[in-house]
Amino acid sequence: MGLNKVYLNALEIWSDEVANQNASGFLSKMWVGKGVTTQEINELAKLTLRNVIWCKLSYKNDFFVHFGYDYYMYIGANKDCPNARKKVEDSGLFVENFNSPYLN
Repeated sequence: MGLNKVYLNALEIWSDEVANQNASGFLSKMWVGKGVTTQEINELAKLTLRNVIWCKLSYKNDFFVHFGYDYYMYIGANKDCPNARKKVEDSGLFVENFNSPYLN
């Protein structure tokens, strides 16, 4: 979609693992509403999938990333992205058409 930044829409830090993951400094620079870069998105995803934090990311009503239980990622866009879908499938991950339970 050509996005170079998305926004942090929700952030919950609910794990004692923050210190163990050396994430205190990084997380002190995160807040709801902050525009996050690709590098920061990678770190947020890693921390979320390790159950250190929980967050939601989006860009207006055009794109979102939500994290669920059992390592689910809900990624949505307001337009079809067949090239992105193919890359994900080619990487060995599964793509399903599904509404995110975290949209609201």
